[in-house]
Amino acid sequence: MLVRLFGSNFRSLKDKFELSMVAADLKRAEDSERGVIDVKLDGIDEPLKLLRTVAIYGHNGSGKSTVLLASKALSWLVGQSSARSAPGAMIPVFEPFLLDVTTRDNAVSLGCEVVHGSSLLRYEVSYRADTIEHEKLTALDANQDVLIDRQEGRPVKGSLIARSDANQLYVKEIQPNVAVLSKLAQHGPAKGEDSVQPYYRAILSATRYEDYSASAGTYSRDSKDERFADDSEYRNWIMKNLIVTADIGIHDVVTKRVDVELPDYIRKLSSEYKDLELPDKHILVYFMHEGADSQPIALPEESAGAKKLFNIADDWWGLAHNPITLLADELSASLHPRLLDALIRAVNDAPSDHVQSQLIFATHDTGLMEGHDGKAPALRRDQIYFTTKNRDGASELYSLAEFKDGARPVHNLRKRYLSGLYGAIPLVDKLSL
Repeated sequence: MLVRLFGSNFRSLKDKFELSMVAADLKRAEDSERGVIDVKLDGIDEPLKLLRTVAIYGHNGSGKSTVLLASKALSWLVGQSSARSAPGAMIPVFEPFLLDVTTRDNAVSLGCEVVHGSSLLRYEVSYRADTIEHEKLTALDANQDVLIDRQEGRPVKGSLIARSDANQLYVKEIQPNVAVLSKLAQHGPAKGEDSVQPYYRAILSATRYEDYSASAGTYSRDSKDERFADDSEYRNWIMKNLIVTADIGIHDVVTKRVDVELPDYIRKLSSEYKDLELPDKHILVYFMHEGADSQPIALPEESAGAKKLFNIADDWWGLAHNPITLLADELSASLHPRLLDALIRAVNDAPSDHVQSQLIFATHDTGLMEGHDGKAPALRRDQIYFTTKNRDGASELYSLAEFKDGARPVHNLRKRYLSGLYGAIPLVDKLSL
């Protein structure tokens, strides 16, 4: 689970930014426990209260997606830099602030604090176009144990390195464009106290990014859809807890496999390169709709909303079954406001004893700030963040919780936001035909 995401000089986020998942001490009865996960930490009597959900609001181009993409960049460095980086290659997630000549060539800095068992970890990395300048992994326990400490041009240090001959060997000639954590996760000890695997998995689980802007295709070769076709328990859970209950007229599903018709030149390549694995089947999904004559309708012919629900289905299952943090871009696109409201409430109201996941998403749906049908708003005040652009073109990230007197329980947060009280809205008065 994610505690903090922070950094500087990443895309439009020129200055230091921080997204905190630590819950505020809200006094209103309906907010006291709603939307919060209690995390018990070693040596601390009171549990750490982490938010289940955070929504980021702001005008178009204000940096909402950039905050989410910071987690994607961090995840790439940790999870893929060792396997994907050729010697001397550029770091693809090096995207500094470009609207200032003093920052274009400066290092990007990113970091996170995450839950690891009954303790916390902090991971920090600073990098330029082809070189990681600094990397540090710290166990935030009573001893503040520095597990990995890498400075450009110096030997890699840290307790994980000092006590392991294998780890020392793998970092001795490490490429400048490869993260130490990524290298040791791929090549170092897989088990035992010298392994980075537990820390590696904790960080990747807390920085899981998904972009839902793409529509479902005609055919699927995705392993998630293989599971949907083969795993009846998984498929039934998705249908019962997401697709059917979304009230889009679907009551059942049928999946089929069809042969893949590959062009001759692709088949020739597969015969020349024996290690090249090509799919021999496609998965087709047909939804059964309610009606006088129920007929299967292929997924490509479904509405945008039905495709969207299927697109998020695997991650929705993950939120219900694993302690992950999902940072979702374009989550609300193609979804009715009431359906989005219900999805967010499902995350916030999940029982803490067996569901310990988090959802962070960018949205323009202000209805989540306002209650309905006698219910409190789907979002607590501390679950609302804003992004805006300053005169220099740099994004600024801030929380509604910072408005101590301007965001009290008696206020209609939606109306106050749309009136401009909290900023982060577009100035569109001069738009015309």
